[in-house]
Amino acid sequence: MTVNGSVARREHMQQRARERFGVEIGKLARRSLIRKVQSGEVHYARKLSHSRTVIVAEYAGMEVTFIYCGRTKSILTFLPAEARETAAWRECRSPLWSLSCDIRP
Repeated sequence: MTVNGSVARREHMQQRARERFGVEIGKLARRSLIRKVQSGEVHYARKLSHSRTVIVAEYAGMEVTFIYCGRTKSILTFLPAEARETAAWRECRSPLWSLSCDIRP
């Protein structure tokens, strides 16, 4: 393990992806998701803090939700699909919701 614990953080992120979405996130998958964030190919993005952003992106035929750190350009953890950080966005996407929804990605 490195001094700053990057291996432990990566293992945490991989474990959460397995638990919450049933997918393995290796080096190539991680790079692919980060590339999607950097190119804007995401379904939803909302800043949580100066460096942390909640992202919903397409991966392996499903939408995955994760926390992205802009400072380190890394995925910190995966959130459950029904995470409260994306509740307003999910509600807005519902066919029962008014067309005047004002939630922006």
